[in-house]
Amino acid sequence: MANKNLSVENIEPEVQRLARTLFQKAAEHKPTLFETRDLLGRMIEWSLEDESLRVALFRFVDVLPSLDSSTEIGRHLEEYFARVDHALGGLALLAQALHAGTLVAPVVRRNVVKLARRFIAEESGDHLIKAITALRKEPAAFTLDAVGEATVSDNEAAAMQQRYLDLLRRLSAVSERWPSCAQIDESEDGKISRVNLSVKLSSLCARFDPLDPSTEATVRRRLRELLREAAKVKAAITVDMEQYAFKELTVAIFQNVLAESEFRDGPHAAIALQAYLRDSENDVRELITWAREHRRRVGVRLVKGAYWDSEIAWAQQKGWPIPVFLEKAETDASYERLSRILLEARDVIDSAFGSHNLRSLAHAITTAKRLGIPASGYEIQMLYGMAEPVRQAIIANGQRVRVYLPVGELLPGISYLIRRLMENTSNTSFLRQTYADRKDISRLIQPPNATELPSRRRQTSARSEGSDRREFRNEPLIDFSRRENRERFGQALQKVRAQFNDHADQRADSQTLASLNPANPGEIIGRVRIATSSDVESAIETAAHFFPLWRGKGAPERARFLFAAAEKMRQRRWELAAWEVFEVGKSWREADADVAEAIDYLEYYGRQMLHLATPRETQRLQSESNVYLYEPRGLAAIIAPWNFPLAILTGMTAAALVGGNCALVKPAEQSPVMALRLLEILREAEIPLQACQLLQGGGEIGASLVRAPRIHLIAFTGSREVGLEILQQAYTHHAGEDHVKRVICEMGGKNAVIVDNDADMDEAIVHIIDSAFGYQGQKCSAASRLILVEEVYERLLARLIEATKCLQVGPPEDPRYTVGPLIDAEAQERVRQYIRMGKTEATCALEMPAPDEGFFVGPVIFRDVDPQNRIAQEEIFGPVLAVMKAGTFDEALAIANQSSFALTGGVFSRSPAHIEKARQEFRVGNLYINRSITGAVVERQPFGGLKLSGIGSKAGGPDYLLQFLEPRTISENTLRHGFVPPESSKNEVK
Repeated sequence: MANKNLSVENIEPEVQRLARTLFQKAAEHKPTLFETRDLLGRMIEWSLEDESLRVALFRFVDVLPSLDSSTEIGRHLEEYFARVDHALGGLALLAQALHAGTLVAPVVRRNVVKLARRFIAEESGDHLIKAITALRKEPAAFTLDAVGEATVSDNEAAAMQQRYLDLLRRLSAVSERWPSCAQIDESEDGKISRVNLSVKLSSLCARFDPLDPSTEATVRRRLRELLREAAKVKAAITVDMEQYAFKELTVAIFQNVLAESEFRDGPHAAIALQAYLRDSENDVRELITWAREHRRRVGVRLVKGAYWDSEIAWAQQKGWPIPVFLEKAETDASYERLSRILLEARDVIDSAFGSHNLRSLAHAITTAKRLGIPASGYEIQMLYGMAEPVRQAIIANGQRVRVYLPVGELLPGISYLIRRLMENTSNTSFLRQTYADRKDISRLIQPPNATELPSRRRQTSARSEGSDRREFRNEPLIDFSRRENRERFGQALQKVRAQFNDHADQRADSQTLASLNPANPGEIIGRVRIATSSDVESAIETAAHFFPLWRGKGAPERARFLFAAAEKMRQRRWELAAWEVFEVGKSWREADADVAEAIDYLEYYGRQMLHLATPRETQRLQSESNVYLYEPRGLAAIIAPWNFPLAILTGMTAAALVGGNCALVKPAEQSPVMALRLLEILREAEIPLQACQLLQGGGEIGASLVRAPRIHLIAFTGSREVGLEILQQAYTHHAGEDHVKRVICEMGGKNAVIVDNDADMDEAIVHIIDSAFGYQGQKCSAASRLILVEEVYERLLARLIEATKCLQVGPPEDPRYTVGPLIDAEAQERVRQYIRMGKTEATCALEMPAPDEGFFVGPVIFRDVDPQNRIAQEEIFGPVLAVMKAGTFDEALAIANQSSFALTGGVFSRSPAHIEKARQEFRVGNLYINRSITGAVVERQPFGGLKLSGIGSKAGGPDYLLQFLEPRTISENTLRHGFVPPESSKNEVK
C-alpha cells in the first residue's frame, strides 16, 4: 500500500543531503575508467573532448580481437586514426607515413588486454577467484555475467548452458570457504546466496525468436536445468534483460518456469527490468501482481537500460513506435517511480538498484528508509571497474552492494566492454559528468523534471500522427515479438484457409488454372480462368480505346487512385499476407514484408508522379516559352514473377497506371490468387476496368503481349533466359509497329557475400543465413556465393554449418519453420539437379533433410567450390550456398566480380580501407555492407542490377517512373510584331 508521507516534497531534502554526502566520499578518487594509467587511458580522456575520436577508439578496440598479426593491427590503427588525426595533433598521419602502426601493434594489444582486465575477470586459472575475493574484502557481493561470442547454433547454446553450470558448481564449492560477512551474506529474511549468476536467455537458444514457438520450449528446458543446479548448490539466478524485441518472451519464460511446482519455493531468482522503456511501469506492476497471485518471491534488478541508441535506431528502421524515453530526465524520473513501486512491494519483491547515478541511488535508499526497510532489505548493484569510488561510498553508508562481474576470455569479451565504455563515457553519463566534466554536484542531484524539458526527438514512431500526407513513409512491418500480433496472424491464416472450400467444387478443365499449396500440393488454394488468345486481343483493343481517356485523367487524380488502393491494401494486409503463406510458401515475416512493400510502391509512386507531373520551364526568356514535360507511353504489358507475388506485381502495375498508361497484367501462373486479390483492391479503389486488365495463364500469354504491335512498354521481372528472349522480341521491329518498345527487365542474380578476416563473425553468420536461406533462396537478391578470406575460412564455415543445422524445414503456416517449400515440382527437381551436380564439382558440407510431402528441399552448403564451377556461376534459385576461399580481400573482390550477373552483393568487414575499396570495385546494383543483402526497402534502397541482371532504372527509386513516361519539349515564340506579352516581360533575365 502506498505511503502518503512519501511525496516528492517530503523526501527531496533528505535525498539531496544523502546524495551530497555520498558524493563527498566518492569524489576523493577517480573511477578506473577515467584514470590515465597508460596510452589507452589517455586516449579515452582525449576522446571525451572529441566524439569522432571516441568512436574511432572504441571501433578499433572492438575489431582488435579479430586481428591475429601485428601487420593487421598496424593497418587498422592507421586506417581508424588517420581519419581523426585532428584530435591527435598529427601523430596518426606521422605514424602512417612511417608505417609505424606495425611497430606499435604489440604495445597496443597489451594495452587493450590491460584495459579489458579492468572491467572483465578472466575465467581461466585463478583470475576469477582473485577478483571475487578482492570484492568480498570490500565487502561487496557479486553476480557473474558470462561474456563472449553470441550464440548462433544449438551446439553453442548447449556449450553456454554447460558454462553456466560449471560456473555455478565451481564457485559454490569455493564459496563454502569464504568467511561470512553479514553486510553481503545476510538480509532481514535470512541467509543470502553467495553465488549469483546472471543469465541471458538468448544465449540458451540458437535463434531466440519470439515468433518461433520452439524458442520458448528450448529456453525453458535449459533454464530449468540451471535453476535445478542453483537450488542444489544454493545459488541464485538473475535473468538479464536484453533488447526490447526479446522483453515479452523473456518475462513470459521467467514467469512460466517459476510458476512450475518444482520452482515455486526456490531457488532465488530475479529478473532485470529497464527504466528507459515507456511500458516498464506496466511491466513492474504486472510482475508484482503475478508474484502475489503465485505466492512466489522474486527479485528485480532495476536498471536504466544499455541499448538506448540501438533501440531508437531499430525502431526508426522499422517504422515502429520508439520504445524508450527520448530524454535522460524521463528515464531518471521513471527510475525513481519504479524504485518506489518495487520497494512498496517488499512482501513479494527483493529490490536491487543497478546504477552509478548518486541521485538515483540516494532516492532509492531514502525511499526504503522512509518505508521502514532496513539496509539489508534491498541491494545496490554496480558494474565491475566502472564506479569504484561510488561503490565504496555506498558500502560505507551501510548498504549491500553487488558487483556485476563480467567473466570470460578478455578479447572475446570486448563487445561487452565497448557497450559499457560507450554508455559510461557518453555526455549524459553521471560518471562522466562527475569525474571528467566536473559538473556542479548541485545540478547533478536535482530531481529529474522531464515534463519541462524540450525534447530533441518528440516523434515516437516513423508514422507519427499529423505528419504531412505528402511526405512518403514506409509501411511498418508487423512486430511479431508482440503476442497479440502473433495471435492475430494465426487467426488470419485460419480465416483464409476456410475460403479454400469456396473453390473445391469448381470444375477443373483446360480453361482453368489451379493454384496449389506448395507445402501440400494436394490442397487447392483457388482456381482462375485462363485467358485465351482472343482475350488478349480483346484486352489490347479495350486498352487502346481507353488510353486517351485515362491519359486525360491527370496525374493528381491517378495518384489519388493509388493512395486509395494503398489504404484498401493496408486494411487487408493480414489477410493478404496469409494468402501468400499458402500460395507461394512464404514465412510469416516474408509474407508481411511483401504486402508492406506493395503498399510502399502505391504510396511512393503516387507521390513521385505528383512531382513529375508539373511541366518545367527550361529557361526563362523574354520572347519565348520553353517547357519540358512528361506524358504516358501508351499500353504497358506487366509480366510479373511469383516470388514477390504482390509487391513486384503491384509496383510495376502502379508505375504504369499512375504514369497514365493502360496496364495489361500477366501474373505468374504459380500465384494467380494473389493477382486476383490485387485486382479486387484496384477495383475497390475505383480504378477503371479498362485501365487495368488481368490476363491469367502460362508463358504464351506473356509472349503474345510482347509481340503485340500496339504494346508500347514491357515491364518484366523473371529469369535471364525469358528476359533476354523478351528483349530480342521487343527490339525486333514488326509490321504495324509505329514505335520502339521500351523494356524494363530485371533478370536475377548470382549474388556474392565476402567475409573479410576482421569481420564480426556473430553478425556475419546471422545475416548470411538470412540472405542465403530466407524464403528458401527464392529471391533474385539471395546470397548463393560466399567468399571467405583464408584466415577465417575454416572457423566461420564450421560455425555457419552448425548454425544452419538449427533451421527447421516445414510448412510455413507453422512459424517454427524458417525454411518452407520451393514453389513447384519443376523448381524442386531443378534444385535437386544442381545439388547432384554440386556433389561432382565440390564437397557437400551440409545437406539438410526435408519433408517428403510438398516441394521441399533442405538447405545445402558446398565448400571448396571453384569460382568457375556451374554451381558458382548459374542461378539456382533455391537454398544452395557455394562457399569459396580467397587468399586476400582483393582476390575475394575479383572472385565476386567473376559473374555475368551483378544484382546484389555483400561485404562483412571492419576495415575502413577495404569497405571503401568494395564501394568502388564491387560492381553490383545494390551493395550491402555489414548487413543482409536481401530485403531492399522502397525509397531507402532502390533496387536493380547491372550486367545481365537487368536493364532499366531501379525499382522504388526516384528515376523508376521515367521509364513509363515519354519526355516532350514544347517551345513557343511569344513575340508578336515587337509586342512582348506582360508575363514574358516579368520573366526578363536581368
